[in-house]
Parts: sequence; C-alpha cells; structure tokens
Amino acid sequence: MGFKTSLLLYGTAWKGDKTAHLTETAILSGFTCVDTANYPTAYDEQRTGDGIAAALASGTKRSDLFIQSKFTPVWAHAKDKIPFNPHQSIEGQIVESVQQSLEHLQVDYLDSLLLHVPFEDDNDNLIAWRVLETFVPHRIRSLGVSNFSLSQLRELYACARIKPTIVQNRFYKETRYDFDVREFCAEHGITYQAYWMLRHNPEIMASSVLSTVAVKLSVEKELAFYILILGLGGTQVLNGTTDQGRMVQDLKTVGEVFGNEARLRELQPDIDEFRRLLAKLST
Repeated sequence: MGFKTSLLLYGTAWKGDKTAHLTETAILSGFTCVDTANYPTAYDEQRTGDGIAAALASGTKRSDLFIQSKFTPVWAHAKDKIPFNPHQSIEGQIVESVQQSLEHLQVDYLDSLLLHVPFEDDNDNLIAWRVLETFVPHRIRSLGVSNFSLSQLRELYACARIKPTIVQNRFYKETRYDFDVREFCAEHGITYQAYWMLRHNPEIMASSVLSTVAVKLSVEKELAFYILILGLGGTQVLNGTTDQGRMVQDLKTVGEVFGNEARLRELQPDIDEFRRLLAKLST
C-alpha cells in the first residue's frame, strides 16, 4: 500500500443513494483505500462499485487502489436485508457473499476482506476462516476481522493458516480504547483500523489535548483526533466525511504531518498526553 493508503481509508457506510458520488469524489480527491461491506443494513456495496468504476474511468488505476469489503454472518443482518441465501452452509454463504462483493465492486480481486463480526458460536469463526483462506491470494489478497475481542482474535490467530493482517474495531471508552487488542496487533504486525470515534468520545472531543493539536495544525478537532490516533502507531483511521473540502484537507494535513519527521516530533508530547488521557478514561 502507498503512504496515504496506509493512514486514511474512505468509509462508505450510511451514505445511501449518495454512495456512488461520494466514493468517486473521495478517490478523485486522493483517497486510495475504500472500505465497504456486503451488508445492506449500513452499506450500498453496489453503489460503492459504481463510484469506483467511475473513478477508474476517469484515469485512476486499479493497482493504485486498496479495496476492502466484509462478510457478515447471518445473525448480524436485518432479517429482510440478508444478501445471500441464509439457509445454506457457512461455506456456501461465504462463497456466495464474496462473489456478490466482486460483482458489486466490479473488480477481479479484493485487496482485503474482513470477517465483519464474530459468529455467535466462536467455533464457526474458525470454520469461516478456513473458507476465506481458500480465496487467498487470487480473489482476495489479505484477510482481517472486525468487532473482535482479544480472546476471539487470539483464538483465531492461533488456528489460522493465513494470519489476519487487519483488525477494524470501534475506538471508544466502552472497549477501553482496545488497549489489549492494539497491543496484540503491535506484537503480531497487524494493522489496527479505528472507527466509531467522533460521535462516541465526548470526553476526548472536549479535551485540552485535542484543542491544542487543532490549534497547532490549524485544523478542526475531528481531524486532530484522527491525527492523534494515527500517532499511536500501527493504526489506520476510517474517514467518512461527505464534504469534498474536508477530504482534500484531511489527506493533505495527514500527509504533511506523517511525512515530516520534524513535524511529528513536535507533536510527540501531545501524542504522549493523548495516551495518558486514554489510559485515564479507560480506568
């Protein structure tokens, strides 16, 4: 993945009938990673594919994009929005869902596919993983998980032939900011993708460290929050802004901060303060 790809992903959830336009706009504004899911409750994967196709038609190269989707177990879908036949085996469900994602996104392969949530029976996580492994490397380049606890991640990692390379989790107080999960990820070279930040962390949004960084960088608090999370290391942030100006500004500022060692050193005391704040809030 390219430099910018490894830091910000464009999140396509809850975009509705604007999904295609916003996905195309995000890519043409500089986003090189797109996150979606075959989960009609929150995503319109087909429209995401239309947006990607429009960007490719405008000259973007497929090889420059990192396209990530998800398989969602039956229990997590709204009953009237299950995209595949739920009455078949787990293997059949995954095979059908992956094929749907490839068709929706109009691509020959996915750069990453995540198990969106754990199954109700943890043993089924391992069954599903064995099926997902059969798609690597030709139809899926890498695998990961989402909304997994440390114990679930540990068990899957131990049994996996192809190890998960991504964990995408909510970053908020209720999970103690995933200190334990992020430590496991750091030890095993797994990238941690953070989401659910802005509306679910009122204490952080009101904190002095966020205000300080926002003033230093002349940015809004939301972007300051993203930068502090990225400063923790080994992390990516899902960015779902619907404003093209913010798309451009977010990419520009993140590139300037993390592409400049001197600038990053200046922020280190704030990143350290942010770590202390997370520790305090999680106790």
